[in-house]
Amino acid sequence: IHQASPFREGPYVALNCGGLSRDLLASELFGYIDGAFTGARRNGLVGKIEAANGGTLFLDEIGEMPLDLQPHLLRVLEQGEIYRLGESAPRKVNFRLIAATHRDLRRDVADGRFRMDFYYRVAVTSIRIPALRDRKGDVALLARHFVERFRALHKLQPRRLDEALVARLESHAWPGNVRELRNVIESMLLMSDRQVLDIDDLPPELAQEMASDDAGADTAFSMSESEANLIRRAITATRGNLTRAARELDIAKSTLYQKIKQYGLKQDIYCARGFDS
Repeated sequence: IHQASPFREGPYVALNCGGLSRDLLASELFGYIDGAFTGARRNGLVGKIEAANGGTLFLDEIGEMPLDLQPHLLRVLEQGEIYRLGESAPRKVNFRLIAATHRDLRRDVADGRFRMDFYYRVAVTSIRIPALRDRKGDVALLARHFVERFRALHKLQPRRLDEALVARLESHAWPGNVRELRNVIESMLLMSDRQVLDIDDLPPELAQEMASDDAGADTAFSMSESEANLIRRAITATRGNLTRAARELDIAKSTLYQKIKQYGLKQDIYCARGFDS
């Protein structure tokens, strides 16, 4: 969208609204001047909105933005000007806003968790991107794209995916969507030195999940088990750092807390951090 817009010559700036405290999100969005608060940088901070001037600002997980911050961003969109924290003079800005969320914002508006005026300002045009499990035809294309991307990034020899492996990838539910597929492909490339990757190169946890699927386990149970294992892997990989784990999973930190409670994964956090209880 950015590359096809009149703002394509300008910067592209991204910020995930999930997993940040209210004050940190405000600082990241609006920036601040020297001395705005205790601990502020000596020369202040240019916020993401100001940094995106003349270009595009992408706000991921906008549904996690605190209610009291929403009117401030609404004013920026309506007036085309911004105040850094601690500043009395406005700064003019002109940018395109793109926002994404996994939440049902209409329901959040009805429940009082999202402002109606802000919703109608940001939801001018909406595009629903189906979950990866609902667009199986994209799995092979994305998998091969990630092979080339990470092969080049890590300076590896040419690699390709065995057709049986591709078929197995296409049959998986992918509760973590594209990010999970991307991480699996990168892991396979780094852990195997074979030119042709096959089913034996799958991460052990994912191979077990796929074996369960093949055994005809109940679909809802299999998806829940897959999601729990995905979260467990993220917790282990980040050594129990839930902010980083939420970022790796591309979900809000509040959602991660809910899932940890739902699947009973608190012990996994303790183990990942290096103690037993």
